[in-house]
Amino acid sequence: MHSQIRFCARALAAGIVVAAVASCSVFDTNISNPNAVTEDSLNKASSVPPLVNGLAASVTRALTGVYGPYSVTSDELTWVGSREDWGRLDAGDISKATNEYNDTAYPFISEARWLSNYMITKVDSFDQKHELRDRTDLARTYLYAAITYITIGDMYDDFVLGSDRQVPAPPVGEANMRVVYDSAITYLDRGIPITVALGNKELQSQMLALRARAKHARALWSLLRPARTTPVNPLVNDAGANDDATAALALMAGNYRLKLTPVTGGGASISMASEMNSRQEIRAGSVYINPNPTKSTVVADGVAGIKLRDPVTGQPDPVLLKAIDECCRLASTTLTPFTIISAKEMHLILAEAALAAGNAAEVVSRINAMRALEALPAWDGTTPDALTMLIYSRQVNLFLQGRRLADMYRFGIKDAQWLPANIASRKACFMPIAAIERRTNPLVNMTAEQRSPSCT
Repeated sequence: MHSQIRFCARALAAGIVVAAVASCSVFDTNISNPNAVTEDSLNKASSVPPLVNGLAASVTRALTGVYGPYSVTSDELTWVGSREDWGRLDAGDISKATNEYNDTAYPFISEARWLSNYMITKVDSFDQKHELRDRTDLARTYLYAAITYITIGDMYDDFVLGSDRQVPAPPVGEANMRVVYDSAITYLDRGIPITVALGNKELQSQMLALRARAKHARALWSLLRPARTTPVNPLVNDAGANDDATAALALMAGNYRLKLTPVTGGGASISMASEMNSRQEIRAGSVYINPNPTKSTVVADGVAGIKLRDPVTGQPDPVLLKAIDECCRLASTTLTPFTIISAKEMHLILAEAALAAGNAAEVVSRINAMRALEALPAWDGTTPDALTMLIYSRQVNLFLQGRRLADMYRFGIKDAQWLPANIASRKACFMPIAAIERRTNPLVNMTAEQRSPSCT
């Protein structure tokens, strides 16, 4: 499919309008556009760099939409405005397919998913024919695809994975959603050798860290589904995730993180940052911040705005202060970045594995290595206890990174905003296939109003 936009030009000279009225009117569109791009143009390897950049933009735009509903359902963000569907999410009603914020975000994460698959097929075909100018573009395609699939696994209970722009497909099914992590790992398995061959250590570290994330998230998914209750042992100790985290750290410099930053307001999607820092419908959660005493829709200025206190120093947490400054104040604007992976998360994965294995010394070493990246005083390993310290460290260092709701479920933490009757208070549930997909895809056998049997 392609479209062309045509223009009718008028010349202005010396204040006189020169117009060939007989051949061109304001309604005449029969003029060639030399800038028109057809899909045939995408069959050349020279199209790859802008296409990969476009995929990155699609993924980033999707994140601006899906992180909002997820984070408001958790305790990270809270509803302070007038739009009631934010309030429903804030109260723990996450399984409602007609919620306008899930419904608006869904097409954009779906677009990022099919565009990822389209790009992998196209760029890989150029690579097979040795036509790529830079194989970094292929590795980046795998990276963005993996980000998309991991995000879907983290935030959705079910999803349509096989559809294309015009061809519908059935949902993968709640019991099969682990496959999104398997797909992400497969893409990273393909991409990492390319980064090694190119000697691109930064991209290699990003992909290793993302693969560690995918393996950790896959193991966590298995803890919460199908039981959907707080597991007896909530800790993840995955050998593959641990190996990848260790390898990624060896290549990372200091307090490294990979961020995706939107450069526009997100188009037709609902931007989390816009809803927070422009419309003021949502705000950082009351567990984390103190609101402005004269305007409760915004965070109080400076360190006075930080409620959560570091368990070692007893002071307002400086890591959270940095995060709030970046994401959640009016000055943060509507184009706040999304941290995808970080050196600190790699330490957290390894600290959790050590705690699961009963290796107390390694837990202390990893937590303090992470704290040293922020020049924080060392933790003594006993006050607070190791599990409390791990939960707190994840809460602060992974703030607004799409991890918190799953952590709340597995560690038995309930948001004070959740109503007892709502699903989040009772089961580990995430976002459903949205109403817009149900209404337009004949292979989704659920009405827009239905809830899945496991999340009712």
